[in-house]
Amino acid sequence: SKATVSVLYWSNNMAEARAACHPVPAIGLHSFRVDPALHSTQLAVSSDGFVLYVPHPRFIWKGLKRAVHEVRTQVQTLLWPLRPRLVVGIIGGFAGYVSSQPTSHWLRSGRIAETLWKIDTRLPFTQYLPTPLRVVYLSINTAAGVILVVVFLQKTFLRLLLSYHGWLFESRSRSKFTTFWGACLKYGYLNRGIVAGKPLLYAFQFALPSLKPPAVKDSVGKFLQSMKPLLDEDKYDELQDDAKEFIDSGVAATLQSYLWRKSLISRNYVTDWWVQFVYLRGRSSLFINSNFYGIGDGAEEVIPSRKQLPRAACLIYYWLIARQLIDRERLPPLCIQNLVPLCMNQYRSAFNSVRVPGRETDRIKVWDMDESRHIIVIYKGQYYSLVPFTQDTDTLLQPNEILRLLRGIVEAHQESDRPSNIAALTTLDRTKWAAIREEYLLDGRLHNRQTLDQVERAMFIVNLDDKEPESLTDQSRELFMSDGTNRWSDKSFSFVVFKNGRIGIHTEHTWADAPVIAHLFEWVLAMEQRNKDFVYTKDGNLQENIEPKGRAKWGDVGWQSRREGALGSSASPRSLRMTQKLSWRIPKSLEEEIEAAVGSARKAMSDLDLVVTEHDAYGKGLVKKMGCSPDAWIQLALQVAYYRDQGQFDLTYESSMTRLFSEGRTETIRSCSEESCAFVKALEDPEATRDEKVRLLKAASEAHSKQSKECMVGKGVDRHLFALYVVAVGKGIDAPFITNALSVPWKLSTSQVPQRQLPPGTWPHGDTGDTYYTPSGGFGPAADNGYGVSYCLCGDKRFYFHVSSKRFAENTDSDRLMKHIHKALDDMAKLKQ
Repeated sequence: SKATVSVLYWSNNMAEARAACHPVPAIGLHSFRVDPALHSTQLAVSSDGFVLYVPHPRFIWKGLKRAVHEVRTQVQTLLWPLRPRLVVGIIGGFAGYVSSQPTSHWLRSGRIAETLWKIDTRLPFTQYLPTPLRVVYLSINTAAGVILVVVFLQKTFLRLLLSYHGWLFESRSRSKFTTFWGACLKYGYLNRGIVAGKPLLYAFQFALPSLKPPAVKDSVGKFLQSMKPLLDEDKYDELQDDAKEFIDSGVAATLQSYLWRKSLISRNYVTDWWVQFVYLRGRSSLFINSNFYGIGDGAEEVIPSRKQLPRAACLIYYWLIARQLIDRERLPPLCIQNLVPLCMNQYRSAFNSVRVPGRETDRIKVWDMDESRHIIVIYKGQYYSLVPFTQDTDTLLQPNEILRLLRGIVEAHQESDRPSNIAALTTLDRTKWAAIREEYLLDGRLHNRQTLDQVERAMFIVNLDDKEPESLTDQSRELFMSDGTNRWSDKSFSFVVFKNGRIGIHTEHTWADAPVIAHLFEWVLAMEQRNKDFVYTKDGNLQENIEPKGRAKWGDVGWQSRREGALGSSASPRSLRMTQKLSWRIPKSLEEEIEAAVGSARKAMSDLDLVVTEHDAYGKGLVKKMGCSPDAWIQLALQVAYYRDQGQFDLTYESSMTRLFSEGRTETIRSCSEESCAFVKALEDPEATRDEKVRLLKAASEAHSKQSKECMVGKGVDRHLFALYVVAVGKGIDAPFITNALSVPWKLSTSQVPQRQLPPGTWPHGDTGDTYYTPSGGFGPAADNGYGVSYCLCGDKRFYFHVSSKRFAENTDSDRLMKHIHKALDDMAKLKQ
């Protein structure tokens, strides 16, 4: 035991500090299941008997302070919108006032006082308190009770305010009602005054309205309308008859009644089913089919460092600060137009989470912040556990200290180390991966089970890749797939740093939608840019003599020159934890499974045709001058390009968020509409006049914007039809109309991730996306014979497009569609006089 523990700890002297930067075999990890990095009392069993681990008193004290902080945060969220200090003042003042009054005062002898006194008399112990103390005690309880009722009424009123969505459908000139509604939100809840406190991360969760199912006739009507331009007259008439029978037979009403009953006992009638049946019960591979990627760097001239390890260390630090802010709930809730809050529930699973495979269904597992204290670094196929907290005070390491540990990993690597390629197993279909995981990594295999636990329980994964991709397409392919052996597909996200300093992320989709991880990634990049002159030297290395300036805040993470002799300097090094090199015991049979998984992944990679380009002839600035929605403009360009590519119209998917509601995720915008088809045909018609084309363009843009807003407020089509289908299958009710409606393939699947989600002024010089921007990310096609298109609008000057398709499909070609997209954008721009 002593030998084992000695591996996990090291002292403060400089020689050992240097040694600790190099990873050591994780001996203690596989000897017994106590993890000292957790700093909590633990009981474990080894072959030698029981192991009781009690942390140092300073960590017990720190744990106690954390518990107090968590209680304080919960109380602050409970009392919001009232300030805790205001509440304490009111309660204290009321108790003091009541105590100072004579017994004849109505507060001490009235009906209410007598009733409270009688109730208190029935309680044990309190009746034995001295009368003055009982008066204070009852006064405090009464005031607290009244305040809780007031807070409940305030939040109920807020929910009523947030249930109003008429503002979304109004033009820039607001109605008097909407103006009054906005003033109630702004001055009653959002603006920090004497009464209203600062909302924490989850402050609005209780107040967000529940998502209820829309009317069946509305959803069916919108579905029919979306299918009309895709079917000939006979097939459309047949579809109408099926829809009429579905409604008139009473099947629709029966299914809808179950949804309404579900909506009465849940905050969202569809999200839990959507996650369960679309994601967790899906048996296909996450690799390419579900996961997505994001590129971190846009303009070459603003990349602050081209050195892999210094940049990795700096950005790891900011990722950890973001995790800390989420843990402390100090990340401010996102609000549309700084007024209407969005659901922030998905942020709970950003860190310390993993999708665990199962034979029939997967599950999302999220560890508590105190249970996950390390990151996993994957370098040349080897896995390392890096604890970014000091040994003595358990405080977050600074970038230079993280850099020392990363350099130790690179320097300790030997070319003779054989890469395990075990991450390739996560690219298999879920049932097969679950079976292999149980047989080789869990059942009776303590060594592999402990290593797997370290990987899955990590805060996140860092991939130090040896590749140096420069083009957007090369970066995208590497981030999305790499070589099929080193992207742990189950992890919430992996942060990838290439040898040339370029960066990106690889993300699992179940736990959240793309805007969530994009929001966090944007903040990490913004903090790097805000502080690059402090953090980096001119040649891209890290500055030596700096330290954080006060407590980190979401608005900024400041730096200052390090004080002489401060901890963390070369003269006063802090005690770091040794990085552990993890290992796997891979028998011949498991090696064969890994080789088969690598082969399967690489075949899928070779089948994926992925192209990424920039369109910089113009941006959304010109689109706004045309009086069109930028998103609608891009969607119309995609319809033009797809029609030119395929010679026909097909069902088109565009993702829209429903986070105006509690636990909201997404809804589908059916972008191929009668209006969009009319515009495409007019643009292709050489005899159509410019005025006619512009009229149809604006009509299609308005129709798309209206549908987008309806989806945002829960009036879409597809999630409702999906929920009806789940009820039909669960209750054994035959509903062929629903089954057929959901079986139509999405030949064109599209999505946009907002480029700016941070408050104005967060980026340097108040940049809105023209100087500092990212090319966003992408995903695989939803249909084997279709396309996946992701796009982003960067400032007013450029667009980026990510187009994916399958090479084995004879009708698709990503490069060909990309050329059509650029040509469509150019042709549409010519409509402007």
